[in-house]
Amino acid sequence: MSKWADYLIYAVHYADEPYRKHIAEVHAHKDSGEKVDAEVYSFSKDKVVHDIENANPKITFCTIYHRDGKWYQGEQVIVEMINWEQFIKTERDGTKTDNLGNLPTY
Repeated sequence: MSKWADYLIYAVHYADEPYRKHIAEVHAHKDSGEKVDAEVYSFSKDKVVHDIENANPKITFCTIYHRDGKWYQGEQVIVEMINWEQFIKTERDGTKTDNLGNLPTY
């Protein structure tokens, strides 16, 4: 396995369940390049935004999905600024919502 990102997001916690517009926190594993590490990291949305936008060197995130006992690569996580508000997403779509796809919630 080649390295997909520094951290691999596999679950999200929404601040506004059941509307699912604003992510409060994510769970992630570290990507060692050889495997997905077992340790679970919790990051606030603000921390993810900071690490993508301002960390030096930049820290990368992508989504991952677990099926059939294996991890599968999802999409790179980006930050989209809309009306001075930052959203974490896998693609720019101009909507004022966080969107990391169909990841499980906790």
